[in-house]
Amino acid sequence: MKPFTQNHPALRAFLTGSIAFSMTLLAACATNGNIDIPKEASRNADDLLIIDCLLPGQVRKLGSYSTYLTARRPIKTSASDCEIRGGEYVAFDRADYATALKIWLPVAQSGDAEAQTYVGEIFEKGLGLQSDYKLAVDWYTKAAEQDFSRAQINLGNLYEKGLGVTQDKAIALNWYRRASGMKDDDLLYASTVQVNSVAQKELDALKDEVRAKNRQLESMQSRLARTQLQLKNGKYALVKAQKSQKEKELELFAQESKAIHEQSRETIKALRLALSKAKADVALQKAELATLSYDAESMSNEIETTNEEVTQTEMLVASNGNAPSIEIIDPPMALMRGIPTIRLRSGTKEKEIVGKIKAPAGLKDFKVNGKITQVDDYSLFWVNVPVNTIRTTVKLEATDKKGRNVSFDFSLVTAKKQLAQSTQTSKSAPLRTSKNMNLGEYHALIIGNNRYAYYPDLETPKNDVTEAEQLLRTKFGFKTTTLLNATRYDILSALNTLRTELSDQDNLLIYYAGHGELDNANNRGYWLPVDAEPGNTTNWISNVSISDILNTMPAKHVLVVADSCYAGTLSMASVPRINETMTEDAHDEWIKIMSRARARTVLTSGGIAPVLDGGGSGHSVFSQAFLEVLNKSEGITEGHAIYRDVLGKVRRRALELNHEQVPEYAPARFAGHEAGEFFFQSI
Repeated sequence: MKPFTQNHPALRAFLTGSIAFSMTLLAACATNGNIDIPKEASRNADDLLIIDCLLPGQVRKLGSYSTYLTARRPIKTSASDCEIRGGEYVAFDRADYATALKIWLPVAQSGDAEAQTYVGEIFEKGLGLQSDYKLAVDWYTKAAEQDFSRAQINLGNLYEKGLGVTQDKAIALNWYRRASGMKDDDLLYASTVQVNSVAQKELDALKDEVRAKNRQLESMQSRLARTQLQLKNGKYALVKAQKSQKEKELELFAQESKAIHEQSRETIKALRLALSKAKADVALQKAELATLSYDAESMSNEIETTNEEVTQTEMLVASNGNAPSIEIIDPPMALMRGIPTIRLRSGTKEKEIVGKIKAPAGLKDFKVNGKITQVDDYSLFWVNVPVNTIRTTVKLEATDKKGRNVSFDFSLVTAKKQLAQSTQTSKSAPLRTSKNMNLGEYHALIIGNNRYAYYPDLETPKNDVTEAEQLLRTKFGFKTTTLLNATRYDILSALNTLRTELSDQDNLLIYYAGHGELDNANNRGYWLPVDAEPGNTTNWISNVSISDILNTMPAKHVLVVADSCYAGTLSMASVPRINETMTEDAHDEWIKIMSRARARTVLTSGGIAPVLDGGGSGHSVFSQAFLEVLNKSEGITEGHAIYRDVLGKVRRRALELNHEQVPEYAPARFAGHEAGEFFFQSI
């Protein structure tokens, strides 16, 4: 369902013989709906958004007679809460680099790890300026060395992507492991792996060069502005000095005329000295002006040259596009002495590898161990690799239509015992756990918008959320809150209520089905409440705002299931994955560790692409797959396992309907993710 900005034709598909149906992509525009917006929607929903708040100091008593005022304290909270507590803040839509640093930098400099992490995020986000990844790395490192897991995750992400540091995935995985809390050698850190080509690394280096030159440009433009101001003041000073010189000359001429009769030699001498100083002052002002003019011209030329270099580099990046990459979705991999490795149970004869090729320029071919292998229309692949030895080497190669290549080698390692005694095909590993494990209480906020005031109505969200609510409540024991046809205020108010009511032992699932939008200029996604208007973001809810709310929410684990777009996620490498060779006790220990770490993950129906409203027997394609997977889930199931099965079902159905839709699963950026996972636990 969801992002849309322009008209698309209706999508028609024929099912089972002569039964036909049509559905519309949510990229469609239509006449306005006829929903009446409730009065609550007119309230100031902005007061419920998260801002940086500087609370006043507290008056404390020392002994019987002395009192003192503590330092002011920075927190992240809603604007309304900040006002109630007498705090100082800048409205969320006016906050920038300077206002955010003013609140957090003093505390960060005192050594507070949380504040240091927020300062790192300020530099990484940019907040109106170019991102400064090197400074972000510096501040994340300070907090990470204090074992602040959120900083460790952020630092690992920068090492994984090579932003502000030399790209090093081994260091990235080590930071992810430290953040996860896995210290037992039996709990090997395993995760999703994405490999970029050398060409992509070169492009990333060019992008870093553009960012660095843009920062250089900002500095030069600032210096030029100061020089131009000095030049302006200098011209004024020169005019003033020249005027003074003229006055001295006239005064001297008058005195010399009088002196013929009065013989006032001392006066003439003094006036000549004053005139000499005035001339020297004029000469000095002219020299300074010449220097300033030269500096201004040099800086203008340098700025022009740098601008040309930036433009050329940007054109080079744009003309080449992104180089191909390979992502291994399943199974998880671990680095063993730097070698990516998949550990298998003894007896495994065949291993299924699931992955995705990203080739913006178009995929020319994909090979597995030198053999051409087919991928589907959406560049997904399911490959069964024979396992005939203790260590089986697998080589994946992808080449795009520009001839750029990416390759990835890894090993399948199995136990020696019973290697030839089984014909087992290994797929994703189930969680073998004790039945009575307490993972805390479960809550769900379920939002379904289908009747819009200014956008086309949708068909399936009401059915989607009704069945999801019943399933989550009856099978998994969720305490549910359902919003149908919710305004911006309704959604933000419900999230704010949960933020104040949930504890750090609770789990929260947020399910959203409705229209969405994507701003391609800044890669920012939006959910559209029923009072949203096309072209006017006032009543839209950005994914950034959702992430800010999740960051301040005390709930231990939060999963956002968005049958819409959700832009702004981290790499899946930051989510630890279960290893199929673990014993039952190790499975229990792994879940306990993951359940203690905060998780903020997002399962989205189609990444940032338009998705289908319909095609799933009264449900959207994504919702139908999600409900089917949950219905079959028993015991404790990790979020990534749900995603893997949903991906397969959506892929098959989307292929039948000739529509591209590829679900994604990853942690939300800047939402407080700390290496945990979301678990479903049936009752």
